[in-house]
Amino acid sequence: MLRGEVRSWRDPLSLGRGVGGIVAAVLLFSLATWAQTPIDPLKRPDEATGEYTWQLGLGYTPSGREGFGVDAFGQPYTFTLLSQEWRLSLIGTVHFGSGWKTGVTVSQSTTTLDEVRRYPWGEARLSSSERKVAYSVFQEWRLDPKNPWDPRVSISLGYPWKGGIGVAVSLLRDPMVLVGEVGLRSQEEEPHAWLILALGAGFVANAWISISISGSLNVPVLGVGVPLSSLGVRLRYALDSQGKGELGVRAALSLRGDRTWVSLEAEWSGRGP
Repeated sequence: MLRGEVRSWRDPLSLGRGVGGIVAAVLLFSLATWAQTPIDPLKRPDEATGEYTWQLGLGYTPSGREGFGVDAFGQPYTFTLLSQEWRLSLIGTVHFGSGWKTGVTVSQSTTTLDEVRRYPWGEARLSSSERKVAYSVFQEWRLDPKNPWDPRVSISLGYPWKGGIGVAVSLLRDPMVLVGEVGLRSQEEEPHAWLILALGAGFVANAWISISISGSLNVPVLGVGVPLSSLGVRLRYALDSQGKGELGVRAALSLRGDRTWVSLEAEWSGRGP
């Protein structure tokens, strides 16, 4: 380089970060502007006679464990176990007037187990798969549509054998909705009865996006079992201004004893006419 010559040089990574920062700032500004778009005041949806709703969902739950065991021949080993569950569900409801709604839920789940056992002399791999089908029918009564708490009572029956009854209330405070539910579920396997407590809060960001957070606690009241608690977040996007179509994603963190796992679900829902 000649003395007195000046050159300008910039790290390509720094340049990339600068451009990325500008793009991110533009996107954040656009989203903030979009979120401030005026929307109609939040109100409870009308449930007209003959109206129907449907929801198609696909869920995925991975989990794994590591530990020590002894096989049927008394040989000790260490293991790594991977469990993957896929769920496909379809829910449909019909409103019959006078606050009466009936619905059907059909679901199919496939669970695969892959295990690696490590012995002093080598490894052994085991795999298995299980498929289950379940369905249930439920009825819901809206006791007083004009009540600010909108109380509802529901009953359900399903296969494999299970039955339940629940009471739910909700309170609307624009732009939020608070929901509470208490239920009792009976089932064939032990524990034979569970007490279910649930709380939720929904927030409407704008005419297209809504976010909700929910938590639940299942406690056995008849038989011996391990309580189950979960915390979930759901994001929904409206496909049209009338709210007749929605896409949603949900993530839930569940805790049962010393086990913790995360579930993911995508859903497509609609209503008519």
